[in-house]
Amino acid sequence: MTTFAEKLSVPKNYLMLIAGLVWTFAGLMVAAIGLPLLASLGGAMWWLYPMSAAIFLVFYLFIFSTLVAKHAERIRAAYAEKLPVWQFFDASSYLVMAVMMTGGMVLRVFHLIPDWSIAFFYSGLGIALFACGLRFLTVFARKDVLASVPSGQDPQRASV
Repeated sequence: MTTFAEKLSVPKNYLMLIAGLVWTFAGLMVAAIGLPLLASLGGAMWWLYPMSAAIFLVFYLFIFSTLVAKHAERIRAAYAEKLPVWQFFDASSYLVMAVMMTGGMVLRVFHLIPDWSIAFFYSGLGIALFACGLRFLTVFARKDVLASVPSGQDPQRASV
């Protein structure tokens, strides 16, 4: 009898495609909130542009890029050739995503921070998410997760 997880399993390289699509979509959605605000406020508040660039660099270089590498390595180390579609993230990443989405919605809906804060932060964050989504798609295109398990690691003990 086939389990639910087995029915929803895909070749592990496709988890990179799913992650890439999720991250690029999320990046576009976040940027679609921040960039129009940034454009409307930017002339009078020119300093928002370098702040947005700083947010982009911090999130892209120090947070999201390391997550791309971490998830690609975790999936590469999995022994199984097919994995359930939801395993493109681990549990802690789903938790972080839920907290960030909920926090962002609460801040915006209840107007807890001014629009200029949303403008630079969401612009930088959205572009960083989108860029790392493209990195996931690159891993998918190169089939990097199909490479052999790193030496010294027992493939039967590797798990997602």
